[in-house]
Formats: sequence, C-alpha cells, structure tokens
Amino acid sequence: MALSKQIPLMYSILGINLLGLSLTHIGAAPSFMTIYLPAVMLSFMVLRTIKYLRNRDKSLTDAQIFASLRNTNLLVVPIGAIFGVWGIFFLPYGDTGQNAQAIFFNAVSVSACAFCLVHLRQASVLVLATVTPLTCILLFSQGSFAYSSVAFNLLLVSIVLGYMLINLERDFVQMVEQEIEHGRQNTKLQTLSEENYRLANTDSLTSLPNRRQFLYEIDELVEACQGKDCTFVVALLDLDGFKAVNDVFGHPAGDAVLIETAKRLSTVFADYNATVARLAGDEFGLLIRSKLSDDEVTEIARQACEALRHPFDFGDGSANLSATVGLARFPHSAETRSHLFDRADYALYFAKHHNKSEPVFFSQEHERLVFENSAIEQGLRHADLEKEMSVEFQPVLDLHAGHTSGLEALARWYSPTLGNVRPDRFIQIAENTGIIGRLSEVLFRKAVTEACQWPGKLTLSFNLSAVSLNTPGAVSRLLSIARRAGFPLSRLVFEITESAVLKDFETALEVLEEIKTAGARIAIDDFGTGFSSLAYVHRLPIDALKVDRSFVRDVVHNEKSANVLRSILDLCENMSLSCVVEGVETQEQFDLISDLGAGQIQGFYYSKPLSGGDTHMVLQIEFHDQLMSLAS
Repeated sequence: MALSKQIPLMYSILGINLLGLSLTHIGAAPSFMTIYLPAVMLSFMVLRTIKYLRNRDKSLTDAQIFASLRNTNLLVVPIGAIFGVWGIFFLPYGDTGQNAQAIFFNAVSVSACAFCLVHLRQASVLVLATVTPLTCILLFSQGSFAYSSVAFNLLLVSIVLGYMLINLERDFVQMVEQEIEHGRQNTKLQTLSEENYRLANTDSLTSLPNRRQFLYEIDELVEACQGKDCTFVVALLDLDGFKAVNDVFGHPAGDAVLIETAKRLSTVFADYNATVARLAGDEFGLLIRSKLSDDEVTEIARQACEALRHPFDFGDGSANLSATVGLARFPHSAETRSHLFDRADYALYFAKHHNKSEPVFFSQEHERLVFENSAIEQGLRHADLEKEMSVEFQPVLDLHAGHTSGLEALARWYSPTLGNVRPDRFIQIAENTGIIGRLSEVLFRKAVTEACQWPGKLTLSFNLSAVSLNTPGAVSRLLSIARRAGFPLSRLVFEITESAVLKDFETALEVLEEIKTAGARIAIDDFGTGFSSLAYVHRLPIDALKVDRSFVRDVVHNEKSANVLRSILDLCENMSLSCVVEGVETQEQFDLISDLGAGQIQGFYYSKPLSGGDTHMVLQIEFHDQLMSLAS
C-alpha cells in the first residue's frame, strides 16, 4: 500500500528530470541518448506507474504481494545503473551549465528514488548502492578536482541518507507490526466481546437463548411492528411434574430432562421462524414470528406438548412428563412487551388450573379474569380481615363408628365491595401477593375458637398453603395460636397438597417434622392428582390421605376409577394411614365406596359446609347422648 502511493511519485520525478536533461542536450549529444533511450525509459516508467495504480485498490494475495515486491527489488539494480550511467555520460557533451544539470540529475534522482522506496529497505539501499558508486566513479574518472569534490560530497550524503533510510524503514516496520498487533488485539477483544455477549444471552445448560435475550427479541419485534400491520406470538411453556424429577432422581437427572426438552422443542419449531429460549428452571419461551393463524399456532404448540409426553430417559431411570403452554398475540393481547409477557403467563396459569397439557391463547375472558383478580387483590389488601373473613366447617363421617369424626375448616370471604368471593380465587391471589400468612392466622384463630366448643375428640382440619409450608415460622405461629386458645394439638390436622410439598421438599419436610413433634397430625389433601405420589409419600411423616374427588366423580360407572380407589385404600391399609374419600355426593357413590372398605368420607352426601353456629347446633344434636352422659 505504501509503495503504491510512492512509486508513481518516484517515476514522475524521474520522468520530469529525464525530459529536462534530454531536452537541454538535444543537438549536443547523440540522438540515441537524447531521444531513443529516454523514450524507452519513459515508456517503461509509464507502464510501471499504470501497474501500481491499477493494483492500488485491488485485494492481492500474499503470493502476489511477495512477487511484486521481489520484482521491484530485482528491477532496482539494472534500472538504477542505466539511469546513473546515462546521466553521467552527458558530461563530455555539455558546457558547464549542462554538466551541472547532469550531476544534479543523478544526485536528485538517487535521493528521490531512495526516499520513495524507503518502505522497502532492500530496494532503497540498492538504489544508493548502485547509482552512487557508479556516479562517483565516473566523476572521479574525469580528473577534475571539482568533479572529485562533488563525488566525495555525494558519497558522504548517500551514506548519511542510507543511515536515515534504514532508521525510517525500521520505524515503518515497527509501525506496521504495531498495526498488526493492534489488529490482533482488536480481533481478540472482538472475539471476547462476542463470547461475553453469547454467554450473557445464552443459557449455559441448554445453549438456548436465555430470558434476557428472549425479552430483548420481543422488545425489538414490538418496536419494529409499531404502526405496521405486523403480528407475532409469545408463548410460555412449563413442564408439569419436573420438580419431582429433581427431588426423586437428583439434579443431574433434571438437567438431562431440560437438555432433552430443549432439543425436542428446537426440532418441533425448526421449520418455523421462531426463537426457542429457556427462561428459568423448567420454563421455556417461544417467540413465533411466522405468519400463522391462532389455530395453526395452537396446533404447533400442541405438537410441542405431544413431543414432551414421550418418556425422558436418564441414567437412573425415566420420567413421564407433560407440558402446558400459554400464548399471547401482538397486538391483540397486548401492545407492550411487559403486558404481552404477563398475558402469556396468565394464559399459562389458566391452562394449568383448567386445561393442563393443552395450549391456551389469552382471550377476552382471560382479560376479564385479570381485572377481577386485580379487584380481588386490591380488596384483600384493604380488607378488614377480622370482620370480613369467616370459617365454615364440613364434617367428616367415620363409617365404622357411624358419626362425625372431625371437621374441615373452609375459608369464606364476604367483601363489602365485591360480595362473596370464591375461596379458590382469593386464596390463590393471597398466596401470590404475600397476604396468605396473615390471612391464615386470622382464619385459623377463628377456626380454633369454634373448635374449642366442640364435644368429644373431634378433630379440626386446616389447610396449609404452599407459602405457609415453605415459610419459616409460619406453622410455629399457628401452633402457638392453638396453644393459647387451649385447643389440644392432638386434635389438630394440617392438610397439605402434593404440589405444595414439591415446591421445596426439604424445607416442607422440616416443617412437617415440627408439626409431628408438636403432637398434631398431617394429611395429604387431593391425593392422586400430583406427580408420582408414591415416589415420596413414604418419606413424609403423614397420618392420613384424602382421596381427590376426581376419583369419586365417575366411580360408579368407571371400573378404572374404582380400581384406582381400591388401590389407594389398600395402600393406606398397608402403610397404617387413615383414608378420607372426598366428594361423595350420591347414594350410589356412598354404597360403592362403603363396599370398597373406605373408613371415612366427606362430601355433600353427608353434609355441606356449615357456619360456626350451625356446626355447633348439629354437633349438639349428634352427640347429645354423649354430652348428657358426660354431664351426669
């Protein structure tokens, strides 16, 4: 690059000097020296100049560059010798002025050429080493003191000039090496920057984009689609039952499941313009850019769920999981990234509670529920819990004894602004917003106060939320409330769900041990609806199982349900656990469950939930004889 700029300049200087020397000697020197040889030399310089100008903007290979530099070195000696000898040979033909011009031609030419070739040290030194000695020899040969003095002066100047050129070339080489090193450092920094960007935006386990990258891509799409007829879908996918894999088989097995999940999802969406990302834990994100209808997107999401139903094999065994998907479309569901993500998350939450393993698009109905949930949340935050919350009690029938064995406390909320709010709505919202701890204490205090008036040894069952089960000190405070009220802890039954235990198995196990040590009892509620219950039920210090109502609903007409119920009853008998069958509503169900050998039932067939006053009255009637005998 340096030579391509300097050599055309060098040939320009040589050409001007050559023409000047030739023209001043026409008629005095032979024609071949003033016309023919200069014409050949000019033609050669023009061709070399054109060559360098053409290559200036070309990208040459290392081999081409090396060949060009080598040719330059090879041409320096013969061309320098021709120019030097040609210039000095004019001395016999000219007067004093013309001879001075000839000497000037050689001195200026050698200096100009050496400086123009400074970036190629071999060439610049060869110019000096070729032209200067020839010129000096020819000048000394003239026998003139003046010429000899000029020759000696030229020799000294050339030596100094050579030293300067070598230093300049060395500095140039150092500059080039620094540029190369800077280039290497920049490349290294660029590589490190790209690697850091990759690490910052990639999930290390699955190599999928992470949550940060996923949200960034949504932001980019939202911005690109503003004011345009543009749409895309954000989907959140969650594995059902994944936590049990970690708890039962260990984290290496869980990692293997996540890696395989990433592969299966990538395969399903390989033919679509979509991003598959791992957001956290067992939650994956899908950003579907392809122009597809809601039905087409739902079908693809259903294929993804189907792909994840196949068994996951790992070193210590295998697991059968499922997946639930919540979807939201831009701009129909929301027009901002945060709202779009929240809508997909709500659709996922809704699907998990109403239509697990089936993709669900966020809809107007969900929009209504979101507003309702927001109203319930605000109502809870500003509610006078002591006044607005109440407890009802649903009895449990002991089939062998023929009377009530205990009652389950059920939360009720009447809001002055919202009216009666369903427990499944406000309990879940209370858990999500952190109000559940205070709410549980209020409800438990009311329940214990009522239970202290019950006759005999009737038990009080109280549902522990997942938050209470995994929050240090929450159960201790409930036990303290029972002690202060004077309610025997041996008559207290805490009901927990499988999903609550699986959120943090070790912490839950510590809390359950605390309950057992205090003398209270533990029952698993909704048994059979969770993941692989038998894998951990033997590790829990439980006293009873409450069979979920889903097994009772069609037990009369479905032999499989009856067989499952029979198996659970046998399990309880083998493990010396009490068993309560929930959801008994008809005479047929009651008769069949009794024939299967159930010990306790609960449901509308025996009694609906009762207020505190009605409970007291019913128990007074039921245990009248027992109370009279105790009174006497």
